[in-house]
Amino acid sequence: MRLPASFETLRERNLARYVVATAVSSLGSGMADIALAFAILDLGGPTELGLVFLARELPLVVLLLLGGVWADRISRKAILVGSDLVRSSSQAAAALLLLTGSAEVWHLALLQIAFGGANAFSRPAYTGLVQQLAPAETLQQANALLGLARSTTRIAGPAIGATLVALASPGWAIAVDATTFAVSAALVLSLRLGSVVRTAAGSVLGDLRDGWKEFTSRTWVWTIVAYFGLYQLTLFPALLVLGPFVAKEELGGAGAWGAILAVQAVGSVVGGLIALRVSFRRPLVADTLLAAPMAAILLLLAIPAPVVLIAAVGFVTAACLTVGDAVWFSTLQRHIPEHAISRISSFDWLGSVALNPIGYVLVGPLSSQIGVSTTLVLAGLLNLASAAVLLAVPSVRALGAYPESKPT
Repeated sequence: MRLPASFETLRERNLARYVVATAVSSLGSGMADIALAFAILDLGGPTELGLVFLARELPLVVLLLLGGVWADRISRKAILVGSDLVRSSSQAAAALLLLTGSAEVWHLALLQIAFGGANAFSRPAYTGLVQQLAPAETLQQANALLGLARSTTRIAGPAIGATLVALASPGWAIAVDATTFAVSAALVLSLRLGSVVRTAAGSVLGDLRDGWKEFTSRTWVWTIVAYFGLYQLTLFPALLVLGPFVAKEELGGAGAWGAILAVQAVGSVVGGLIALRVSFRRPLVADTLLAAPMAAILLLLAIPAPVVLIAAVGFVTAACLTVGDAVWFSTLQRHIPEHAISRISSFDWLGSVALNPIGYVLVGPLSSQIGVSTTLVLAGLLNLASAAVLLAVPSVRALGAYPESKPT
C-alpha cells in the first residue's frame, strides 16, 4: 500500500513503531490528567491539587540534567522502556488505591514523584533516540509525525478521560493510562537499533561539566533556549492563568475558553501536517518567526477581542508553534553530535520547565498590582521584543538547515 508522500518516512519500521508508542502513551496521559485532577478534588481542594502536580514537576526540574547524562552514557532505548514501566507502575498503583477507596492525597503525591522522575529521564533520551531512528534528511518529518501523534491524542484523550470519569470513576481512566505506558514500553522494546560507539564515560559531574561546555560553546543553542525559557516564564502562565479569568469576566465563561483551546488543539494538528511538507534554509530564523505570533493572543485577550477572533488567531499561532517545534528538534538533532545530544537536550528541556512554575507563581500577584490587561500586554510585548533580540544574534541568522560537515 502506497502512503501519502508526507508519510513515506513511516516505511521505516522503527520510526513507525515509535510514533505508535508515542500516540498510545499520549492518549493515556490526556485521559489521566483530567482523571487525576478530579480524583484529587474528591479528596481535597485546589491546594491539594496544586501540591500533587507540584510533586510531579519538581523531580523533572531536579533530575533532568542527570537524565541527559545517562542518556548519553547508556542505551536510550533501555531508558525509555524503563521510564515507561515506572510510569505504568505508578499509575497502576494510583488506580488501585482509587478503585479500592483507600487513596489519600499523600499517596498520590508520592506516586507522582516517581512519575515525574521517570519523565526527567525519558525526555532527553527521546530527543537522542529520534536522532538514531531517522536519517538527517527526514528528521523534520520524523519530529512532525511524533508531534502530530501527540497533538491528535491531545484532543481525544481529555474527552475520553472525562467520559470515563463521568460514567465510571477517575481510577478507571488512570488504569487505562497505566496500560498505555505498558504498551508503549513493549513497542519501544521491539525497536531494532544499531550499536552506537561512545567514548568512555567519566564521572557524572565530569559528564555534566562536558555537557555544559557543549551547550555554552554553541551560541545559537543557548540563545534559543534562553528565548524559550522566557517564553515559558511569561507567555504560557499569562495565557493559561489570565486567559480563563478574562473568559469568565468578559467573554461568556468556561464555554468560550474551552472553544478557544479546542480550536488551538486543531491548529496544532494542522501544524503537524504542514511540518511534514515545509523546509527552511535558515531554520532558526523560521523557528523564531513561527513562535513570536503566539504573543498576539495575549494582546487580543487584553482588549478583549471577540471569541471568534481570538480562536482564529489561536488556530494560526498553534499551527505555527507546532511547525516551529519540529524545525527546532530536527535542527538540534542534525547539528549536535550523537555523544552530546541528550545532555544538550536536557539543558533545553530544563530551560523550558524550570521557569514555568515561577511564571505561574508571579502572574497572579502581578496582575493584581498592575491589572490583568496590563499584564497581558506586558507579557505579549516582552515576547515580541525578545524575538527581535534573538534575530539579531549572528549565529541564529546564519545557521543552515544542515551542517557543512559531520557534527563533532
